Amino acid sequence: MPQLILIFTFFYWPAGQAVYWSLTLQQPWGGGNIWVGLDNFRSILANADYWNSITASLTFAAISTGLAMVIALVLATLTDRQLAGSRLYRVVLIWPYGIAAPALALAFRFILAPEAGFMAAVNKFWPGVWDPGLNGADAMASVIIAFSWKYVGYNFIFFLAALQAIPRSLIEAAAMDGSGVVRRFRDIQFPLI
Repeated sequence: MPQLILIFTFFYWPAGQAVYWSLTLQQPWGGGNIWVGLDNFRSILANADYWNSITASLTFAAISTGLAMVIALVLATLTDRQLAGSRLYRVVLIWPYGIAAPALALAFRFILAPEAGFMAAVNKFWPGVWDPGLNGADAMASVIIAFSWKYVGYNFIFFLAALQAIPRSLIEAAAMDGSGVVRRFRDIQFPLI
């Protein structure tokens, strides 16, 4: 019974309230709710700004996740090969994930600022080519770059663990059969990840 009370209190009741509120219109200054049924949903689905926000969210999610995963996979593959300095390399790649989001945003604000930092040098050669304050695509690129950079380390940990779980004898057997590094990755390591 206590578990059912907790589930009802913290799951069913708030979820039911959210559904009810989605079907009503709140009056200004606490004047109560007016039942509007599905009109809220019709109005939001007909709004072009809503669909633009959905498109922007899906674009951000697809590109930032894909970029972070691909970069992490490449770095984990290179680290798994036991190159010189790979222990230090592993530690350095994990650090960005430990940075707080506000600190990350502030750092990238300075790095990608059109008036100072790296992008200021780019703007000297091509004036106006980068301005996230005025260009929405530049702003989206800034957010994608910062987010991807932060999560490369997180994905790197999992990819490296997956690569190290693959038996070395399997990789060595493929090498002895004449498979190159790229073929071993494509045919053995990537499917096993």
